[in-house]
Amino acid sequence: MNPHHSAAIINYSYQTQAVRDLAWACFSPPMLQLEHVTATPAQVLPCSLQLTDHRRQWLARLDRSPAALLDHLANRPTHRLGIYFEQLWHFFLQHDPAVDLVAHNLAVHDAGRTLGEFDCIYYCALRDCHVHLELAVKYYLGIPRGDDAMAQANAHEWLGPDQRDRLETKLEQLLRRQIALGDAPAAKQKLRVMGIDTLAREIALKGYLFQPGAAAPPPPPGHNPASTLNCWRTFQELPSHCDALDATTFTILPRMRWLSPARCDTAARMTQQELLAELPRHWESDHYPLLIAALDEKLSESSRFFVTPGPWPQRCEPQSPAPATQQ
Repeated sequence: MNPHHSAAIINYSYQTQAVRDLAWACFSPPMLQLEHVTATPAQVLPCSLQLTDHRRQWLARLDRSPAALLDHLANRPTHRLGIYFEQLWHFFLQHDPAVDLVAHNLAVHDAGRTLGEFDCIYYCALRDCHVHLELAVKYYLGIPRGDDAMAQANAHEWLGPDQRDRLETKLEQLLRRQIALGDAPAAKQKLRVMGIDTLAREIALKGYLFQPGAAAPPPPPGHNPASTLNCWRTFQELPSHCDALDATTFTILPRMRWLSPARCDTAARMTQQELLAELPRHWESDHYPLLIAALDEKLSESSRFFVTPGPWPQRCEPQSPAPATQQ
């Protein structure tokens, strides 16, 4: 079974937020098809753990009785989305009968300096091998193109919301440094002590890409068509974007709710007019783009999009939007 196809039909209607996030973290389509990224070493593969019927049943049971997952997360409270993402993976690898989590966040030192960490090392019973798994969850906004509109697709023009992260840089880190940690002599020695002579190498790169409304760059090389392309809009463009959506209410997603598609309670929903009034208040202290979920009649996410206070990636004061169309 193709893991991309199996991931595309995940049931995200679980009642427990953490279970929805767990299903998304482990089984949503990867952002990129690594085999189509030219920098990917031949021996590096996407994570091969698929959403089998057994795992679907496990998720359903977990949703009915989520205490074990909630206790696992409560043992290490965090406000960092990347750490939360890793914790969800750790729980899955610890509880799935087909694998055994051998180590996570395993640091490798050499002559007093830290060379890096193995995100996860797990044993796969089906393949009878140990696997080094690197984890990453990322969100990238495409930079509007100027005169180079016909340039080839590339990973350089996709930036994280805070502009310090770039898809090109993250791929370089993942493919050239992080997944290659096992090649270092100090790492090999540490692994031998653990009884591990060889490691398969896998990457689980999850997340979302967001295209601007005009002069949008093409998806980066290797973009997985099973991973939905979303959009980002400036505050000025927001009314016309909302008018075009099949949605009447919206919610601002706090960072720790960025993983699985949102399900909202009545108190957190906003009309378009309320959203337009609320966003400038968030930008009084910073100019960080905000992630918005459009909601259907059941208050479930129908789409998501970033809103920037003005032209992006340049920082500026929020501009007044055009008058909203009557709905």
